[in-house]
Amino acid sequence: MIQIAKPETSEYHNFYAGYVEQVGDRDVIQMISQQKEEFIAFISAIPEDRYNYAYAEDKWTIKQLLRHIIDAERMFGFRAMSIARGDQSKLPGFDDQMYVKMADDSKNTMKDLLAEFEFLRASHIQMISNFTNQANERVGNANGSDISVRAIIFIIAGHLAHHKQIITERYLEHV
Repeated sequence: MIQIAKPETSEYHNFYAGYVEQVGDRDVIQMISQQKEEFIAFISAIPEDRYNYAYAEDKWTIKQLLRHIIDAERMFGFRAMSIARGDQSKLPGFDDQMYVKMADDSKNTMKDLLAEFEFLRASHIQMISNFTNQANERVGNANGSDISVRAIIFIIAGHLAHHKQIITERYLEHV
């Protein structure tokens, strides 16, 4: 398996800098792989009565936050694949607030959502593991900004790490 070098700041919009920094100097593929099991165990350990808890008005519940993580990862994965394959189309952004609002997860349990996350992450691990160095360095345009495939891979890892930290600090502080 190839090692993916940390992207230069010129390879992504400044909005994503915090996500890239979450990865630091770690092996991003190893981090993404470890996150899958660790995140599932982390969410599974949260008491069920906290799943519909929001720490403030107009903030997502833990269940909605998990939906956001899944939707965002799906979008990041699509962008990575498209750019890695040389697609020069300007890829659209997405309104994460609308996506969560329009998702009807009322029939889905946390177990259902975690299974969706697990399969999606496993799929992305496989896809990313098969990218060549040349594919990882390709740059495309998503949401109006240039971005490299390797930056997207770092964003996938950092986005999950960011939200796990948010859950720990804001949703579980009194548990």
